[in-house]
Amino acid sequence: MNQTEASGPGRRALFVAGVAASALAMSRPREAAAQPQAAVWQPILLRGAYILSMDPAIGDLPQGDILVQDGVIRAVAASIPAPEGALVIEAAGRIALPGMVNGHIHLAQSMQRGLSTEHAFGGYFQTIVLRHSNRMRPADVQLADHAGGLEQIAAGVTTVMDWSRETMSPDHADAALAGLDAAGIRAVLAYTAPPIPQGGDAAAIHGRMIAHARSLLAARAEGLVRIWTCLQGPDFTPLQPALADMRRLAELGVPIAIHTGASIYPNRKPGLLRLLDAQGLLNERLQIVHANGHEPDEYKLAAERGVMLCSTPEVEMRMGHGHPAMFQAAAAGMRVSVGTDIPSMVGGGLLPQLRVALAAELHRINLAALAAGHGVPATPPVTARQMLEFATIGGARGLGLDRVTGSLTPGKRADLLLVRADQPLTAPRSDPAGLVLLQASAGEIETVLVDGRFRKRDGRLVDPGAEAVFTRLQARAEEMAAAASR
Repeated sequence: MNQTEASGPGRRALFVAGVAASALAMSRPREAAAQPQAAVWQPILLRGAYILSMDPAIGDLPQGDILVQDGVIRAVAASIPAPEGALVIEAAGRIALPGMVNGHIHLAQSMQRGLSTEHAFGGYFQTIVLRHSNRMRPADVQLADHAGGLEQIAAGVTTVMDWSRETMSPDHADAALAGLDAAGIRAVLAYTAPPIPQGGDAAAIHGRMIAHARSLLAARAEGLVRIWTCLQGPDFTPLQPALADMRRLAELGVPIAIHTGASIYPNRKPGLLRLLDAQGLLNERLQIVHANGHEPDEYKLAAERGVMLCSTPEVEMRMGHGHPAMFQAAAAGMRVSVGTDIPSMVGGGLLPQLRVALAAELHRINLAALAAGHGVPATPPVTARQMLEFATIGGARGLGLDRVTGSLTPGKRADLLLVRADQPLTAPRSDPAGLVLLQASAGEIETVLVDGRFRKRDGRLVDPGAEAVFTRLQARAEEMAAAASR
């Protein structure tokens, strides 16, 4: 890529505090990349790319320019004059599109990568959750979130929803935020309820968490990293305590994420979404994850209430959750995102998930057509562009961030990618959307901007400490695996 310069507490009460306890470190400045890149807020002009804007008002531009100033997309057009002092990136032979949104990932499991290769659901919980996640120190969480954020950036993901069961204390929460900040990725940190140790002083823990929570909520309503919370939810715990947790959080106005609707869940409750609606808990601040087996009318009800849904196709199909619900939910009008779920089993960003989901859905449609005595559809009813929408503008809607990111729209923050379309895996460029979805890999994702800052450039991460991060990750992962085996 050529570049030029142009001129009383019980556990649930404690949990409410813990939810909020997560925005402090977000106010800390991120590390500046030592590798050469545009000066802070120097205008950047991407020139001559094929643009997949994901904005219907702009559409696709076979050859177009994108102007970024002050971290914001200022203009998208066929030709834009370079402002004085701009960094001009010659992007011919590249496809520009919005950064992808990973709607659900347990990011701290980046330290356990590969340990769930042979796991079913039970083995995953016994090994990863009980022998690793519960033993992670704050420094481990910071390291794993930093490394996991870098992996996502390398794969073209500019926003993650980190469902962090490892935030077991204020120190763990601060560490997770520090890791996300260091990676330079846009994120939602979903903070969990920490357990009260046997014999622990619940009142003291509660007071510390409340104080921390207040400071975090006061510090962060906006910004690169935002705060949600995550709960085990009614499909994992007895109903009344789960509902009590959700009500307390609802009073704070903090978005809640819960796993629901999979047949493998130990306490799955039929009609759960109708039950939550009757309790006033089905609303636009709720994200349901997986949600494979709800009744058809429940997806419609959830859509009417503004509920978000995230599918993680590969893990769901491997572990027995069921067929990905993303297509049924989207057809019902829900806001839908796609996630990778557990780094201990799968990785590589969102493109592999989109391919798995597309193949699974077309397989389902084809089997149904054949069973009914019809031929398979001559034209597949799900397109590459629709799949990319799930990962970009749809993913942003699925986290309530569509006014911030998800499309190359002037006024939004500059989260965007350049994908090489002239490489062995991607040439020739015939169908740009299909090329990105079905042909490209992380290696063809040449440039990643998050909030107008280069995070990957010329095919390499710009974080000068990335190599050291992954070296430390390897060493600590080996230590934890040895301890977990004893």
